[in-house]
Amino acid sequence: MTEVNEEKKSVPKSAKAQKTRLRIMAAARLIFAEKGFAKATAEEISNRAGVGYGTFYLYFADKREALHTILAEVDDKLYQLGENELQKHRRGLGALSTIKVTISSFFDNFRDNADILKICHELAVADPDFKDKHDKVRARLINRIKEHLLKGEQVGNTKSNLDHEITSIALAGLVETIAIEWFFNNRNWDRQKVINTVAKLYYNAVIK
Repeated sequence: MTEVNEEKKSVPKSAKAQKTRLRIMAAARLIFAEKGFAKATAEEISNRAGVGYGTFYLYFADKREALHTILAEVDDKLYQLGENELQKHRRGLGALSTIKVTISSFFDNFRDNADILKICHELAVADPDFKDKHDKVRARLINRIKEHLLKGEQVGNTKSNLDHEITSIALAGLVETIAIEWFFNNRNWDRQKVINTVAKLYYNAVIK
């Protein structure tokens, strides 16, 4: 069955329906990781979730929408750049410790979701729809870094001779490239050494 239905399903309101939806999403994630997106089917996802085949379509228009829903939740965790932790540990916009907390949160979330993120990166190469969505999500990371640069400049912590857009794109690329190399290619790196290195590169690049 070719899954091309673009209809969006509404989020269920009852507790039972929400649990079923989450079970389907968990099963979809496992199937995608095991077989890849192209070979995965709604029937296999339904079987893994322990629900009827038709039940899948009560919650998702097709496997593409299921993947987008999973990625949306992952992206919310990943690209908020540890904002909650950042607020807890904030010691000033120019503090190296603050940058380490932010980067650490990004890497930990990337590691925990590397299976689904790898699928997203692979699809983005050949699928314009996925590339567009990935670019929009990635823009959140770039904008968060740009906000940090602007706030730092206002209080005199960051260098004022930097182009905010170019710098934020460059720093986002640094963090993402390290994460991809680390978790997609299974680099056996020491976690603290990675965090310290990337944080110092960030700090030295933009902080006075």
